[in-house]
Amino acid sequence: MMVQSTYSSALTANSTTFSRVGHCKESSYHYYEVLQVTIVTPGFYNISSDTRFNPYGYFYEDNFNPFNLSEKFHLENDHNCRAAQFKFITQLQASTAYLLVVTTYHPDVTGEFSILVSGPNNVSLNRISEYMY
Repeated sequence: MMVQSTYSSALTANSTTFSRVGHCKESSYHYYEVLQVTIVTPGFYNISSDTRFNPYGYFYEDNFNPFNLSEKFHLENDHNCRAAQFKFITQLQASTAYLLVVTTYHPDVTGEFSILVSGPNNVSLNRISEYMY
């Protein structure tokens, strides 16, 4: 049985920014939001975005350092630099701290987004106001 959890928010001109270099070699400042993902039941989870803009997602274990994006890096997905939603299908453990960074492919883009998670149990998605490193 699959359980679905959702989280909705928006990237705005007041959101935190960082410099991101993606697979398509773009480097500039992007708005972002960090979500703590808490797993109760280990297993495979599907984590995806629902937006009107082209999103970019990073998934980290333990912490996120916006000055070193490769530190504690677990997964990333920009849907191959095409306008689409990101999607992760990954096995998660209950004893590990996970962080999802929601940003945009293009710089200076704002807008509403939702995160959808399906898996063997509910997942808690909570915004973190500051980076953790």
